[in-house]
Amino acid sequence: MRKTRIGMVIAICALMIFSIATVGAQGQQAAPAAATTAAPVRAQTFAGGWPYATPPTGHFNMFVANAIELKFWREMHQLPLALYINATAEYTPMLADNWKIDEAAKTMTVNLRADAKWLTGEKVTAKDVWTTFYIYRLVNNPAWNYIGDVTAASDTQAVFTIKSATPLFTRNVLRKPIVDYKTYGAYADKTADLVKRGLDANSQEWKNLVADFNAFRPTIVNATGPYYIDPAKVSQASITMQLNPNSFLLDKTKFETLTIYNGDVPDLTPLVLSGQIDYLTHVFPASSMQAFERAGYSFVQLPGVDGLAIYFNHAMAPLGDVRVRQAMAYVIDRERIGKLALPGVSVGVKYLTGLGDGVAQSWTDVSKLSTYTLDLAKAEALLKEAGLTKKDGQWYLASGKAFELSLQCPSGWADASTAATEAAQQLTAFGIKTVFQGIESTQRTPNIVAGKFELAMSFFGTGQPHPMYAYEGPLLASNTSAGGVGISFPLVQKTAAGTVDFGQLLTDSIKGWDVGAQRVIVGKIITAFNETLPILPIYMKESRNLTSNGLRTVWEGPANLYKNSAGDDNFVVYQLLHGMIRAK
Repeated sequence: MRKTRIGMVIAICALMIFSIATVGAQGQQAAPAAATTAAPVRAQTFAGGWPYATPPTGHFNMFVANAIELKFWREMHQLPLALYINATAEYTPMLADNWKIDEAAKTMTVNLRADAKWLTGEKVTAKDVWTTFYIYRLVNNPAWNYIGDVTAASDTQAVFTIKSATPLFTRNVLRKPIVDYKTYGAYADKTADLVKRGLDANSQEWKNLVADFNAFRPTIVNATGPYYIDPAKVSQASITMQLNPNSFLLDKTKFETLTIYNGDVPDLTPLVLSGQIDYLTHVFPASSMQAFERAGYSFVQLPGVDGLAIYFNHAMAPLGDVRVRQAMAYVIDRERIGKLALPGVSVGVKYLTGLGDGVAQSWTDVSKLSTYTLDLAKAEALLKEAGLTKKDGQWYLASGKAFELSLQCPSGWADASTAATEAAQQLTAFGIKTVFQGIESTQRTPNIVAGKFELAMSFFGTGQPHPMYAYEGPLLASNTSAGGVGISFPLVQKTAAGTVDFGQLLTDSIKGWDVGAQRVIVGKIITAFNETLPILPIYMKESRNLTSNGLRTVWEGPANLYKNSAGDDNFVVYQLLHGMIRAK
């Protein structure tokens, strides 16, 4: 699915009345315990935005589609064990006090902080951690690719068995928001019982439990963060989160409320213009951003870690020939497309690696890579070498058939449609007649997985801290895991450096704790990708996040926080949780 463009805002509200329901196993209600310490003086509100579905479609089962979880804002009400700082590759404790990996025993022991409590007053325990991960086990979350098991050794200590030694194990344990046993424990217990009986996701009993769980609808969300969601304050327009009097972060908060406005660019633009917004991740048109700047807003420029690429159907001749794909890379002017797709945000890709340019540079020496700078003569030579001929301005296959293509792209994706249209025109001008084929956004993934395309616009790159997250999409999810359909790119490829097995390299790239050793393997993947071009990255998005810093608020977090991904390890959430943002 396409990454949703979004923003967030906090509503101007009156002082809050603390009333909420206790999260019981079946959602029974009770008032939270009163705060034991006086709250500091706070500003009235901080405002953000994110699109969400309202009840009855929207609900509070945080593991099921249409949950009102609010993406990264969820960490303001349900904390993970730790936060992450990309610049230093370090984790900052939240619910966890500390953790230790025992390589010999293949375990990770997590000690919880003693002062962590739920909104309902109970202490956060290892049973809650166990519950969280057993629910993830029930719904087949990828975390269990790396976790062998998890047990509650005591109220304050959870022990994870390491199935695979990898940095991805650590991330999957520490970055998951933790839920409570009261709400989800019955399903965690039933999952554990199925495991003890030797049953797995293929059994009918497991499938029945998943179906039952998918229909589970808690009435509220028990919270550990400094704010909580009150269902009574969830409307079509916004969600007003109130202070959680039992959170250990209560004294860190600088705002009485956190309001998340519902909607996309058209819905939130008026709120920005009226000066009600503090932070948004939405991608606005250049004209709107200029108006916002005149109004006093500022922007955080994010590095280009992901973007749009052209996916090839390798099963369709002659796209399975690497020379043809390389020729197309020389024909398509990525720099021009980057300037046209979304002015001020999109940037043409320089290094064709499957990663954002900056990410690639941080993992390998890019000086040895081919940049495929616009060169029609090289493209022509490669096509002739591949057996194609050109007549009257049109390229033909060896069979005599004209080399013609269609490029699929969701019509509703304005930037991607602009890019696809321009790429099609450039290929056509070179003699490969290419037509733009507009589709519904819901067709994109099914069409690619089923191989029902010739060329298709889809995603590349990742904001996650390991390149594996970028490569598993096109090379696995859109390829081999689709039963050999998908893009139909053979993972074993002949390259200038010899035969390369992408599948094995991807597996090896996340093995062990030694990131230095992994860099060597990732370097091989990058080099082989650059040569074989399973997909053709076109442009990155160097998004600009709108902020009220200097206008309504003062942001005091360190500059290195802005190397974090806005979607995966949001730098504003980090600052709010640490009291680094205050009213001006």
